[in-house]
Amino acid sequence: MRSIIAAGWLIVALWAFWLAYWADAENTTLMRIGTTLYALLLILTVAFAAREWLNTRKSRGILIFWFILTCMTAGRTQDLRAPLDPVFPSRFLTGVRQNGYIEYRVEFPSAFQSPYPANNTVYAWWLVPAERNGRVPTVVLLHSLGIRRPELEMGLARELVRHGIAVFLMTLPYHMQRTPPGHGSGDMILAGDVKLLRDAAIQATWDVRRAFDWLQRQPETDPDRIALVGISLGAILGATALASEPRIHSAVLILGGADLAHVLWESILAIRARARLRQEGYTLERLRAELAPVEPLNLLTSEHGEKTFVIGARFDIVVPTEDTEKLIRALGNPKVFWLNTGHFGGGLVQRPLFRTVRGYLQARFEGRNPDSEPNVIAPTLRIGAIYSAGRDFRLAVGTDFWRSDKYGTLFVSGVLTPRGGSLFAGVRLRLGFSAGAEITPKRTYGAIFWHFVL
Repeated sequence: MRSIIAAGWLIVALWAFWLAYWADAENTTLMRIGTTLYALLLILTVAFAAREWLNTRKSRGILIFWFILTCMTAGRTQDLRAPLDPVFPSRFLTGVRQNGYIEYRVEFPSAFQSPYPANNTVYAWWLVPAERNGRVPTVVLLHSLGIRRPELEMGLARELVRHGIAVFLMTLPYHMQRTPPGHGSGDMILAGDVKLLRDAAIQATWDVRRAFDWLQRQPETDPDRIALVGISLGAILGATALASEPRIHSAVLILGGADLAHVLWESILAIRARARLRQEGYTLERLRAELAPVEPLNLLTSEHGEKTFVIGARFDIVVPTEDTEKLIRALGNPKVFWLNTGHFGGGLVQRPLFRTVRGYLQARFEGRNPDSEPNVIAPTLRIGAIYSAGRDFRLAVGTDFWRSDKYGTLFVSGVLTPRGGSLFAGVRLRLGFSAGAEITPKRTYGAIFWHFVL
């Protein structure tokens, strides 16, 4: 009899596990039933095992087994697509009328509860066109790393809202008002705490999903036309959210990438994080394994690429260019535009870049094909120092006149130093070094140019 009961118990447990984790992710009712039933079975199993343990030492192994399984299940429930309660309290502050739009402040509790109370409330600016006919399309906008005020993002938000697109500018975990006491905005993201980073990616995704729930209830919003736009860190976390939220109508990922572990391992901003990771014995492969649950490369498909516009930088060392290329390949065939700059060079063409993003979203919202090629020309500015045998070591700023290929393997730059102007013609090496010749009106020198691209 006990064998029959055990077999029936196992069948029910496996069925519940399937409902919770492998049934159709869109069917939230099945997922909730499965999760609840599976949790109940685990609780009862642990209770029975504990009672047996009190009666006989032979059952200690069973208790240990189920305890381990319970712990594994507890970790598994922190899932990007876990069902969230769509009904939650929110605080809607009085709107302020600006030039052509109304700006509101919105607050609601994050569905993911971190150990830091300050981080568990989501704050947002909601910009709505003052003049509108019916419901309007909306963009959920995710900001870049470490900002204290979203000035750049507000510039894009105003460009959109003044052309009839509402914007929900949302604070990411551990930033601005969500920063725990004693830390700087965004510092904890790059502290080298792998669990915190993984949880922050899950929390950001859940916050985006909750933002969609909130927006779809607002009378100003067209519930079927809500897009996602992310900048830098916002684009990295936005890629994970894109893979997890099927309601996203369109997406624009600006200066982001995939392969989160490699971004940490190579980014010029992650030096402190890498030092901690190496001290704790991490390798790149171990880091990839621990970030796998939130890795966009494991989640994105070509279906996501059909509705996505990726803007990358050819000479990016903050989010390495190769990681932007990985994101593009994971998306299959997204619309792509490359800036011939580093991570920060887009600021030189901010207004035309914002118009390009707005034009893409307008076309998508209206059911049209976006323009084939954006009209944005960004200069390639190289900032660093140059050394040549005849002219010594000098600080230098250069702008490219010619490149042999998209990577700038061979290039010619006009260079300005405290001792005047010259031309540098060289070959790109590694770590920001280039070797070649410095050409002046009087003579030519062999030279080394160390620089980064703005």
